[in-house]
Amino acid sequence: MNLSSQRRLGLVLGLVFGFGFSITANTINSFAMPNIPLAAPWPGAIWLTILSGVMFGILGLIAAWTDESLLGILLSALVGTVVSSIWLLISDSSNRSGTAVVFLTLVFLPRVFFHLPFSWLMRWLVDKIQNRRYGSRSDIPVKRWTPVFVSFLVVVALGTTTRVSEAEEQSLRRMKQLIEENTTITTRAELPNSLQDIRGFVENAEGEYSFSLGANPDALPVQRPIAEYGEEEPFVIVRFENGFRFGCVFSPPYIVPACVDF
Repeated sequence: MNLSSQRRLGLVLGLVFGFGFSITANTINSFAMPNIPLAAPWPGAIWLTILSGVMFGILGLIAAWTDESLLGILLSALVGTVVSSIWLLISDSSNRSGTAVVFLTLVFLPRVFFHLPFSWLMRWLVDKIQNRRYGSRSDIPVKRWTPVFVSFLVVVALGTTTRVSEAEEQSLRRMKQLIEENTTITTRAELPNSLQDIRGFVENAEGEYSFSLGANPDALPVQRPIAEYGEEEPFVIVRFENGFRFGCVFSPPYIVPACVDF
């Protein structure tokens, strides 16, 4: 296989694996919680899936770009890590004010451990297919493509890890219940205590709404119960179609949130 064909194979494998992972990652929560209006990050689920799939295709191309396997793998992992880290910093306002140390330790480094194995996998599959094509004539096609198929299933399965946690799901369902029970209330005094600190809830909480999960519950200026070390505290942001929004932090047992407009 010449270098040109090698690069095309890397691109195709990257696209196939990338779209498999991206479609799973961007739809798993919708399938798991069909009644929860969970908002997709900008620019939306469809475009996010397309952009992610294309990005993985480019990483597969870079991994197969050079004759030297290690160089292609390292270049691919580096590009994937840098691009995904920059994307996170741009799209996640909670990280915009981070220092260089936070960037390196919390944003950049964890992504290396994802993109490096992916880049290695792409190059390994390219080399394996390439070697098989120049191998024995009796090589069975099914046997040749079995590693590709198995690897694809593993990558797709990894996409399911983006599903929200049990605590987040419980908090989202409780948040939906609170909204449905109180959007018809006409006076602030009738609201449950958890919603009374939200200015304008009675007047503005109407129409379609969506949920998103914040990264840092401490960013919300509310008093909440002290959670034990290691316990999860989901930060749910509610946005109505009219522009009204508020946030709630759920502490165990994820029933009574601490909410405020922001």
